[in-house]
Amino acid sequence: MSRQDELGVLRIVLEEQYERHSTQLALLDRQARRMRADGADVEAASALTAATRRALGDIARALHYLEQGHYGTCDGCHGDIPIEHLAHLPSARYCTTCQPEPHQQATHGTHTAAPAGVPLEDKWPKAGAPSWRRLHGR
Repeated sequence: MSRQDELGVLRIVLEEQYERHSTQLALLDRQARRMRADGADVEAASALTAATRRALGDIARALHYLEQGHYGTCDGCHGDIPIEHLAHLPSARYCTTCQPEPHQQATHGTHTAAPAGVPLEDKWPKAGAPSWRRLHGR
């Protein structure tokens, strides 16, 4: 299978994950509203909601870079990042050889700056957000 074919399969997987996380976010939002109305502690639900939004942002950026043809290339050596690594960590910017040490990630960041039209961290998809396909006419 060629690299382009592998990236095509990964695109399908990421689009499905985007849909799944969007649904999960909508459900979490409803649950949090109910919990607040009941006076319950929403800390765990808030943490899960934040993690889901981060995942949606990572997937949206990955899909954007796939669309632009700039996805899966290591920022360090400019080689291909293994598909398995990208499938596990869609926001990967480095291959396993070039991956900065954990203490360096704080200064290098784990994400590239989001290009125009891609949700920024403070503008992650909200509950009930339209699907990736609907957003991009697919």
